Amino acid sequence: MVVFEELIEPKIVKILRLLTANPGRHYHLQKIASDAKVPIASTFRIVRKLAKLGYIDSVVIGKFKIYKLAENKKAKELGVLLK
Repeated sequence: MVVFEELIEPKIVKILRLLTANPGRHYHLQKIASDAKVPIASTFRIVRKLAKLGYIDSVVIGKFKIYKLAENKKAKELGVLLK
């Protein structure tokens, strides 16, 4: 586990830990940033990248985008790695 955390940017690990701890929960970008204690600009960049890679899903509700951990094999394996 320590090797994994050393290879990946700590901000990404914080966000992934948050999302894998609550896989069914939906988050607004601001909530991810505050709960993971990562600056909002970094959170935006990381969430956008994770969504592009298929680790998280986004849903547009009006003017807001809501994010949650994807329900696929990649995301489940990631959850196992982070536990």
